[in-house]
Amino acid sequence: MKAVKQTDYSGISGLQVTDQLEPTLTPMTALVQTKYTPVLPYDILTEEGQLKNIRPVRLPITVGYGFTGIVTAVGALRSASLVGQPVLGVSPSGAAQEFIANNIPPTLFKLPVNVGLDVAATVIGGADAALMAVDELNVTSGDVVLVTGASGGVGSYLIQLLKLCDAHVIAVTSPGNIEFCKRLGADEIVDYTKLLARQLSAISQPTKIVDTVGSNILLSDLSAHLGGYNMLSLSTQKFPAGKSNQSFRFSNASIGLHGYTKLLKLLSIGSLQAHIDSIVPFQNIAVAQNRVKSDHVQGRLLLAY
Repeated sequence: MKAVKQTDYSGISGLQVTDQLEPTLTPMTALVQTKYTPVLPYDILTEEGQLKNIRPVRLPITVGYGFTGIVTAVGALRSASLVGQPVLGVSPSGAAQEFIANNIPPTLFKLPVNVGLDVAATVIGGADAALMAVDELNVTSGDVVLVTGASGGVGSYLIQLLKLCDAHVIAVTSPGNIEFCKRLGADEIVDYTKLLARQLSAISQPTKIVDTVGSNILLSDLSAHLGGYNMLSLSTQKFPAGKSNQSFRFSNASIGLHGYTKLLKLLSIGSLQAHIDSIVPFQNIAVAQNRVKSDHVQGRLLLAY
């Protein structure tokens, strides 16, 4: 089978599509034929060597983390009812490969009948991060929340989840994604390509900020022109808040099994909508990752297998 390997820390250019043996079926294995994996900034940062302190790895590694697919076989200690089922899961040892051996743990989630494999593939590293941020900040009705990277795979879910909490949402985005963010439900827009001072003085003052980008330059600009706030970053671990009434923290906490069940239900009943920018063959992963790195995608970009 084919797999995408990271062989060094040269970044996207160092990725290689290689041949390797299919995973071995053990009593604890559910063998999954991969259908989609999300293209995550996390993978790109790993490939560039920027996450060595929080994700030490021994190269070469298979890239990717989340996946969706169809269970093709199970070991003696896994439920036979899984065979043929569409599932969502994570693969800490790498997901960008044509078959994945899911050995308990981690858990596989059977998909609701009306949630497609492509839709579900936007949950890992997207909807789950957004739900974690909403929960960590304890967002409630009336909160004014500013979101950086509002059009991306996390931000597009964040806007929707914040509106489900009846929060007032300010989306920070690029000119080409302004209308997209408005359709998602953003109440106000900040164009980060223009001077921020005048824009920030004219909007509602946020009391909470969710940073999905990790640009300290952007965060410094926001800090200088805003009053007190509580900021949660999903993308950078350190940022010196500029004023005494401004707080900052980083989190990559888990939403747990209940959180994933909740997200799949919200997708199933239509309270959340997945937004897929595009789907490309996994062999074109370099093209896909370069598009994500350009920061102009709308929603999540997927690899197909």
